[in-house]
Amino acid sequence: MKIALQKAPRLHKGIPWTACEPFVENTRATLIHRVRHVTTHKIGDRWKAHLAVHALCGTSFTGTKKFTFLSEPPAGKLVCARCEEVATKRNMEPSDAIAGRHVHLGRTIAVATCCADVAAQGEGNG
Repeated sequence: MKIALQKAPRLHKGIPWTACEPFVENTRATLIHRVRHVTTHKIGDRWKAHLAVHALCGTSFTGTKKFTFLSEPPAGKLVCARCEEVATKRNMEPSDAIAGRHVHLGRTIAVATCCADVAAQGEGNG
């Protein structure tokens, strides 16, 4: 199932996609995102074309091979909670309805790992 995409704002060059699958998996990321817009960029003959993928949550990715566009998120994977929140505010179909089953939502958070020894010794925050 393909969905219509928004046109990228301030698009100077590149070929905007008009439709694609509603979800994207990036092999270098944890979450499955909801697609907002996709553009194919071809800089010149010396380089391969690459994609710029923008998600509803505001995150974006660029690359050539690391994307898989999906009609539904794989079972057990987490869909970006922020993407789902934005989709709901825009009256878009929820991920559960698209997939025809419950879809797990999630987020990733940054965790400081450099000062674990100092914190464990009670010497403060760095």
